Amino acid sequence: MKAFILAVSLSISVVPGVAFAQPLPAELAALGITAGMPYSKAKRLLDAAGWQASPPRDALEVLDGFPEVGCQKGRSNCSSTFAKDGQQVVLQVGTTLAGQPFVQGGR
Repeated sequence: MKAFILAVSLSISVVPGVAFAQPLPAELAALGITAGMPYSKAKRLLDAAGWQASPPRDALEVLDGFPEVGCQKGRSNCSSTFAKDGQQVVLQVGTTLAGQPFVQGGR
């Protein structure tokens, strides 16, 4: 029973904010990108579909290993912009307690 409670607690705390995730644009949903998905997987799906990541603008920090993800101080309000055929989509990116980026939402 203790192991079950620990597992449930960890699963809830590993992806904070998913319950408050923003809806995803149709372009992202069509690729199978969902809130809570690891950012690295979402990036692979976007790359495979021909979307190109743009360098972050006005970012004070970037996420380690993901220079296209710009954040404000303290790694808050992180996002990444992708462009294709004159369209743009923005992924809102959060990090788990272990520091792993995940998709919070998009616009």
